[in-house]
Amino acid sequence: MSTAFDRVLEWITTVVKWVMVSMTIVIFIITTYTVFTRYVLNIVPSWSEEIPRYLLVWITYLGAALAIKFKEHISLDVFFNLMPLRARQVGHFFLNGLVAIVAVIMVVYGIGLVNHFGEDLMESIPVTNFWLYLAMPVSGTLMLLYLVQDTWKRIRDFGKAEAASGSEMVPI
Repeated sequence: MSTAFDRVLEWITTVVKWVMVSMTIVIFIITTYTVFTRYVLNIVPSWSEEIPRYLLVWITYLGAALAIKFKEHISLDVFFNLMPLRARQVGHFFLNGLVAIVAVIMVVYGIGLVNHFGEDLMESIPVTNFWLYLAMPVSGTLMLLYLVQDTWKRIRDFGKAEAASGSEMVPI
């Protein structure tokens, strides 16, 4: 079961990466178009600021979830890596638990935002805010999935010295 879960998460990770790259390309295209229209045609489309801003929100939230997967969040690894093996392994569980609490808060309050403000229209385009506020619960859910994967791996490898050594010393 673990390998099927891992494969599904790898597929999801690949999709998220491509979505983020696509959003970045769209931001670049819109920004280039806006600069051209502003300085050459002397016109500024009303949507040219709003769409890149909302895409950037999505990129930020999805990037935060991927940072959980790749253990790229900021941490104090110098002190953490000085700890004995068992304390470090327990520390991983503790930190995963703290991050899981934040992810659950993101899911719960994100769903609340979607339900409460999702029907409102965006400022300059005829699209509801549902799509903007959806970034928070989606990111929180991805974070929880990545944390479940990491925690399961750490439970399986608990007490094994070779599992704790290597390039992945820092928990989060």
